[in-house]
Amino acid sequence: MSENSKRFHLIDLIRGIAVILMIIFHFTYDLDIFGYVDVEFFRPGFWYYLPRLIVTLFMFSVGVSICMAHPGKIHMRSYNIRLAKIGIAALIISISTYFMFPKNWIYFGTLHCIFFATILITPLRNRPWLSATLAVIILILEQTKYAIPFPQMDHASLDYIAIFPWVAVSLLGITFFHLGLHRINYPQLYPLRKIQFLGKHSFLIYVTHQVILYSIVYVVYQFTKWISQL
Repeated sequence: MSENSKRFHLIDLIRGIAVILMIIFHFTYDLDIFGYVDVEFFRPGFWYYLPRLIVTLFMFSVGVSICMAHPGKIHMRSYNIRLAKIGIAALIISISTYFMFPKNWIYFGTLHCIFFATILITPLRNRPWLSATLAVIILILEQTKYAIPFPQMDHASLDYIAIFPWVAVSLLGITFFHLGLHRINYPQLYPLRKIQFLGKHSFLIYVTHQVILYSIVYVVYQFTKWISQL
């Protein structure tokens, strides 16, 4: 069985954990929109750092995944199909948030970053130490005045994930793969298998979960508002 035909539980687990945290974060955000909770998302604290942890897990998985899917020659058909799915989903997110949240619409979020990061790291997928070196350089520069600039609009986007420094996390994923750490085995306990299941379908969940969550909260809000007026 070839490397790219296998499923590695650890990577699915990482994606699954990211999915669960993402659902928790977005559900809380939706509750905040309709006044059920009062959470500060744009100041340092738990709800500020949680989405950054989620992005870290997703971006790390991107680096590992590109190596798993294309260990040798790039399979252009599957590669282009995947990029197209991510690109179209990112565009839909930008358009929909522009009309739903005009003051905080997403012009370059997680999926946008994944799209371009995938393109950037593809030539490095078989160069683990160069990837690690570049990642370290990018992360160090980010802490100095020489940080690599990336365009940013004036408004506070609901999800702004710049290529730099986040591509560094994907580059570290490449090194992680070549060290063989993605092969780590652990007991397949029932809860972990369920989390892995979510990880296997992370893209589908990513592009659909917020529509479902927002709709549920919206319907509950309208229903309780109607009840209160009786």
